[in-house]
Amino acid sequence: MDERRRALFRDWMRRLFLAVGMTGIMAGPVTAGFTEGELLSGACGGCHGHTGVSRAASMPSIAGFDRRYLARVMREFSTGVRYSTIMGRVMKGYTPQQINLLASYYADQSWENFPAGPRDPALFVTGQRLHQALCEECHEQGGRYQDRDMPRVAGQAPDYLLMQLFARRDRPEGMQQPARMRRALEGLSDHELRALGHYIASQD
Repeated sequence: MDERRRALFRDWMRRLFLAVGMTGIMAGPVTAGFTEGELLSGACGGCHGHTGVSRAASMPSIAGFDRRYLARVMREFSTGVRYSTIMGRVMKGYTPQQINLLASYYADQSWENFPAGPRDPALFVTGQRLHQALCEECHEQGGRYQDRDMPRVAGQAPDYLLMQLFARRDRPEGMQQPARMRRALEGLSDHELRALGHYIASQD
């Protein structure tokens, strides 16, 4: 693991431990004009942003995701069906009703792209070619498409995307992903993964 990836991992762990420390702050009666879903999001804001718009390079935004997708993923973290380091412990603090409220809250928020920085023309072209050949059939519209089974990936933080791509290629046994995605990534080089992440992050 190179220094950049180690730094991303350290930042990721720091934010996750912050989230664990917040799990005791659960919503009681709705007060001060806040919805219960918004109060429940207190344990999530340290990583994903208060409204689901992350400004952390190693954390995904979840604002505007499909409510059914969010609820299912949170339930899978809570029950251990979905692999996690910290998220499983965080979600165990929520009841099924609270998970539904939290999913609805984030689904109602507006998506915002992560500030991706300048576009590298060569990386973009390579990434576009790879995405069209390997990813577009599922992650349609350059990764903008989403539904109850598919999250939006376009416009996520470049470093987060790269971390996920490396993890899904190098540690596929620990990642919940379709067999087709595993096969698509296993033959790609580090450079090709960087190009793919750069292209997806650059989509508006």
